[in-house]
Amino acid sequence: MTIEEKQQEIIEDFSFYDDWMDKYGYLIELGNELQPIDAQKKNEKNIIKGCQSRVWLHAELKDDGKVYFEGDSDAVIVKGLVALLLKVVSERTPQELLENELHFINDIGLSQHLSPTRSNGLLSMIKQIKLYAVAFDQLQHLINCNKKIMDKRIDQIIENLKEVYDPEIPVNVYDLGLIYNVDIDENSKVTVIMTLTAPGCPVVDLLIEDIREAVLKTEGVEDADIELTFEPPWDKSMMSEEARLELGFF
Repeated sequence: MTIEEKQQEIIEDFSFYDDWMDKYGYLIELGNELQPIDAQKKNEKNIIKGCQSRVWLHAELKDDGKVYFEGDSDAVIVKGLVALLLKVVSERTPQELLENELHFINDIGLSQHLSPTRSNGLLSMIKQIKLYAVAFDQLQHLINCNKKIMDKRIDQIIENLKEVYDPEIPVNVYDLGLIYNVDIDENSKVTVIMTLTAPGCPVVDLLIEDIREAVLKTEGVEDADIELTFEPPWDKSMMSEEARLELGFF
């Protein structure tokens, strides 16, 4: 459900109540249903400034690219307002939060029926949500840029590994299927997980060192760790098609 669809749903929910006392009751009910926030997140950093009562709003950008909000308040009506907002804004991408206006607040009449302090508190919450969206949008852009750089660097590492040959077989270690995984961390340290065609290779130390040197000559790589494993054991199916043709395996 989009932000706009969720707003329309809330507008319809409130339209069932003619009396504002009933609407306040519904707000309190929403507040009671709000998932409790972890006590450690009820800190000064998450306090919303400009609210008469205490309001906490915690936001986290997760791996799925969406912002997850948690909130709470020590006032029952305000807690309901928090719950109402989170129904609309939580589990949204930063871009969605920036592109959509939260018009449902005016449409259901909240702006006209809240006290000035509660109204100001509500505006402060919305402002903080937008600030989170801006910050997370910039962070996501940075993450995406870094990912592109890392992907390009890994591609170059693989090209370098294709210049390393098994001393006993005329095929490079990558096409031979000896490289199980290549990973690079935020400190530009590369970890290569590799195997051998069979345990007990007499030149294993030389081969590992050749692989390490191939990795380290990649621009931007600061360190390299080569891990040897025999799980799963190597077999011919791990070879590239070009390698199988080179060795006459059909």
